[in-house]
Amino acid sequence: METPNPAHPTLYQIIPSAVCFSCDVCCRFLEADSRLAPIFTETEKARVVTDGVDPGLFRPQADGASAQIQLKHHDDFYICPFFNPETSHCTIYPIRPLDCQLYPFALMFSENGNEVVLGVDTLCPFGEKYFETEAFQRHIRDVIDYVESEAVTAQLIANWSLIGNYQETVIIVHTLAQLTDATSAPHT
Repeated sequence: METPNPAHPTLYQIIPSAVCFSCDVCCRFLEADSRLAPIFTETEKARVVTDGVDPGLFRPQADGASAQIQLKHHDDFYICPFFNPETSHCTIYPIRPLDCQLYPFALMFSENGNEVVLGVDTLCPFGEKYFETEAFQRHIRDVIDYVESEAVTAQLIANWSLIGNYQETVIIVHTLAQLTDATSAPHT
């Protein structure tokens, strides 16, 4: 189990580091402007900027509060600028944004755009392989509790751009009623 992020001490990463370091899914994108690139809240952006990151690497999002990191070209694809492709390590792992902390979980609008849901991305080989296990099912409940906590829900309402569009590769595990009510306009 990974060391918890001090900004979100109750959320832990169920995927062992060795599995992540051997995977070729996370932190890599097909397009320079991928909508799946990490989104940072103002607080998360300020934290990495204070740590020396160029504030010009962020694109403001529609919610007016969050910003998406600009990806950089690497070989035949694009990567997060905090991703070291030689080691598969995240250079800001202890202060990575909630968007990254949640993965392989995804916050997104339902297919019809009327609900905010939480799901598990089947593109993550670990999530796909262990989804049915008792340990992963317990972790799903922990993530639901975490996302539905008052502090995280408030953060997500203020930074609603963290809620992505529907993805067919994601298995929906829970409808987030409070976030659905707070973002009541349909999103498709």
